[in-house]
Amino acid sequence: MNEILSSLEISFIKGIGNITFKNLILKFKTSENILNADFNQIKENFGENVANLIVNRDKSLRERALKEYEKALKYNIRIIPFSSENYPKLLKEIPDPPIVLYVKGNLNNLDNSLSVVGTRKYSNYGLYVVNSIVKELAKNGVTIVSGLASGIDTLAHRITLKENGYTVAVLGNGIDIVYPYENKKLYEEISEKGCIISEFPFGTKPSQYTFPIRNRIIAGLTYGTFVIEAPEKSGSLITANYANNYGRLVFTVPANINLSSATGNNLLIKDGAIPITSFEDFKDHLPFLSFKKKNFEKVLDLTEEEKFILQVIGSDKVYIDKIIESVDGKFDVFTVLNEMVIKGILSEEFGFYYRS
Repeated sequence: MNEILSSLEISFIKGIGNITFKNLILKFKTSENILNADFNQIKENFGENVANLIVNRDKSLRERALKEYEKALKYNIRIIPFSSENYPKLLKEIPDPPIVLYVKGNLNNLDNSLSVVGTRKYSNYGLYVVNSIVKELAKNGVTIVSGLASGIDTLAHRITLKENGYTVAVLGNGIDIVYPYENKKLYEEISEKGCIISEFPFGTKPSQYTFPIRNRIIAGLTYGTFVIEAPEKSGSLITANYANNYGRLVFTVPANINLSSATGNNLLIKDGAIPITSFEDFKDHLPFLSFKKKNFEKVLDLTEEEKFILQVIGSDKVYIDKIIESVDGKFDVFTVLNEMVIKGILSEEFGFYYRS
């Protein structure tokens, strides 16, 4: 409880942003340690301004944090601080992760996750892509993350639930607010069968400023982002840009050049996004789809070292020297590779490794 309250208190300090907080937590390990740190210790590492903001913070912020925590208990909302083991691992990797996450529902392992985003005013083409490709993703155990917005987001959530899949909705407002309101039933169903996430305090209303902030979480939670249909200027392209900056994969479907609702699709492909024409195309790029169904559970239990090697190998045959160079002494390459071959995850020929 103390770590949650300390994290909330820091999140309420004006001037301490997410990037600064991540640097602080890397140094001090917990939010409690940050708040209890000596002025000179903070100043030495982060400057006088940050030290002043923390040490001379308004003492009423602790009371505000306690009230926020009590609201969470009342509404059956979990507050997960960055330092918690339950905080999503992929989200921890981005430069500016949320200090806390408000969570309603069951937050499962997100290692096999993909963001699906698109325009609010979709065409029959966008509808077809959701009902064919996204449907197959959900049927094959891929966690679908989206933003509960009207349009493609709503379609993606609904098709996943229909296929008894797991879906996560990331909100651009407080978790106690349903927006758009017509998605109230969908919100409730996701909270029962999947998960609702927000970084915003209770009562935060949606605005033109909160949605771009929300989009970085959608990109940061997942292995890649799939843009279904997006105009040239849209929030979906903002999400894709975040994913690209985070080193995650960006996927999209080619679109008719006369389709104004999807001009962004073709721009993404020009910029290097991976074109998708069928569900099968994903198997070359998503490690959790690169194996036969009998091995699917093994994929979800990959170690961090095994995941790293899969990212190095991609869909190619990679020589051992390149793998050793990429690992750069972080762990015993040969031990991990041998274990992956034994598990049936990788195959080896004359020093070249590739996915089985």
